[in-house]
Amino acid sequence: MSARVRRGSAVKKGLKFFVYGAEGTWKSSFCLDFLKMKNEDGKPLRVAYIDTEGGSVDNYLEDLENEGVNLDNLFIVYTSSYHETMEWVDKFIQKEELYLQDENGDETDEIVLDGDGNPFVADVIVIDSATVIQDTQKYSKLKTSEIRAKLRAKAKEASATEQFVAEATAGMEFKDYDKLNQEGKHFLQNLITKTDQYVCVTSREKIKKKMEKNDKGEMVSIDIGIMPDCFKGAEYEFYTVLRTFEDEDGEIRAKVMRKDRTKVFAQNEIIDNPTPLYWQSVIDGNKGKEKSVTLRDYDDTVNKDFSKENKAYKDVITEAKKEVSEAKVEANIELDKKENSLYDKLIKLRNSMNPNQKKEMTQAFRENGLPVRPTETTDEETLQKMYDIALAIN
Repeated sequence: MSARVRRGSAVKKGLKFFVYGAEGTWKSSFCLDFLKMKNEDGKPLRVAYIDTEGGSVDNYLEDLENEGVNLDNLFIVYTSSYHETMEWVDKFIQKEELYLQDENGDETDEIVLDGDGNPFVADVIVIDSATVIQDTQKYSKLKTSEIRAKLRAKAKEASATEQFVAEATAGMEFKDYDKLNQEGKHFLQNLITKTDQYVCVTSREKIKKKMEKNDKGEMVSIDIGIMPDCFKGAEYEFYTVLRTFEDEDGEIRAKVMRKDRTKVFAQNEIIDNPTPLYWQSVIDGNKGKEKSVTLRDYDDTVNKDFSKENKAYKDVITEAKKEVSEAKVEANIELDKKENSLYDKLIKLRNSMNPNQKKEMTQAFRENGLPVRPTETTDEETLQKMYDIALAIN
């Protein structure tokens, strides 16, 4: 049995943030402010920061140090790869020992230590931003689609030019988009369900559009709002969703979108100078309480359900293969019948004739009271007479 149970009691509240907004609305500084917060034991939070935007946090570090933040409690990974991000997240969740790299990016034997001189173990996992990971995955799937289009064209014995055009004009298919979003959901759900570490994921924003008929009856695209530029439905996975923005006075603020399960702020409430420091009370209130989640691996859950849903999987596949094989045999029999039918032989014979022979054959059909052209519904006796005439002329 994989399901877990417990008694009803007060438990630790998790901090799982999804923060989206336009460029320059303090998303990165929001994430870095975790370094100013304290854990339940009063020690500074240690932040594992995955920077997918290539140095988005570097300009903040000197200011943080001047504010008294010990940067040994910050571990930064630079990557825009979905798979590398997954690997690093898993390392942080599993609390693996981390090693410094040399100038060539090769791992050394030197263990990464935190501000207290202990092996670095992340209290907070930050991904800034998920938009870049999504874009990387899109490009990867587009390349796959191009290869797929070229192979399809090649299978149809298309010319080199046709193969080039097929590859150049290929786009992502519906199944690619579906897989992209499923991968994104898998990635985000592991951050929620696989660990009780605090999490903050950022995303850029984009205009939400829909197609609608205008006064002329033409379909046009219209703007209907703002949405995260991220994996579809990404924001639904998190406990607290914030949209950062610049108001009319140039001040950075945040709006609580849909929910804040910690109940620090109400839905739709506007926050001045957004920072996770407002949620320090949540961490303080967690002291002495049980863990907030029964941790589970999303992959394990999916695999278990798949196994249970497909107990007779091998039998189903065997039966399906048998049906396909029988269908192929029947199709070949029908094809042989068709190719050897009088109708098919008559058509082939007619196609092999020159114009004069075809004219002579048509005239002969008329003189003998036969149809000018045969059809698949023409009876066998008539087809035989037509075939004999055509064969004599050819």
